Amino acid sequence: MIEAALLNWSLSQFMRLLIIMTRVGPLLFLMPILGSKSLPAQVKILLTLMTSLVLLPMVPVSAEQLPATTIGFLVLALCEIAFSGILSLFVRFLFAAVEIAGQMVGIQMGMGMAGAIDPQFGSQGAPVGVFWNVVAVLIFLAVDGHHFFFRTLVESYQWVAPGKLVVSQATFDGMMQGATHMFVLAVQIMAPTSAALFFSHVAMGIIAKTVPQIPILIVGMPLNIAVGLIFVGLSLSYFLPLMTSNYEMLGRLLPHLAKGMGG
Repeated sequence: MIEAALLNWSLSQFMRLLIIMTRVGPLLFLMPILGSKSLPAQVKILLTLMTSLVLLPMVPVSAEQLPATTIGFLVLALCEIAFSGILSLFVRFLFAAVEIAGQMVGIQMGMGMAGAIDPQFGSQGAPVGVFWNVVAVLIFLAVDGHHFFFRTLVESYQWVAPGKLVVSQATFDGMMQGATHMFVLAVQIMAPTSAALFFSHVAMGIIAKTVPQIPILIVGMPLNIAVGLIFVGLSLSYFLPLMTSNYEMLGRLLPHLAKGMGG
């Protein structure tokens, strides 16, 4: 009986559950997709509770690790939030790269004033960026990218004890490399479409000089949008393996990042 099993819980089990929730909760609230603003907070809280109950018999956590003082518990909670935030930020660099590429291509297409609601970030973005972001999320789920988080979460209790976070120089270097890779990935994503739009602008400039009778300002805008949309569609065959390789690299780097925060 479920009710009888809950009544038989000891105080130490509740304390262990509380320790696990201080790490699982921030990770689910900050990670991509599940941490989206479009997902209700009640759903996130329920997922935190369910995930913590599943991990309770699996992770090496004892009730003695819970501090007896309020200040000690606050320090533990802040360490767990920082640990989850660093892991989530490292993954969000990839989705931010997609957003940056979409914004730049949208400006080149002449759609800088157009906007659509981004379901991932909950903000207004360029239509191309929103489209690429949705495709990136689908690829992330298709390659089981969310499993990287949960696998790293379970294994992290062997590397980083609750409240024992160590942010070393290697952690800062890893985050800086992730930020650098974000801009490199953005350039790689936008390169085919951006190059096509650049040559389109050059061609229209030549036409405007050689045939001034053509109203290039009227013809140029729909032509840029058409060229941009065509190459955005054609670039999907290049976008899929690029994002897949980056997600696979992410699955290898996340455990190393978590190990580095264990001191």
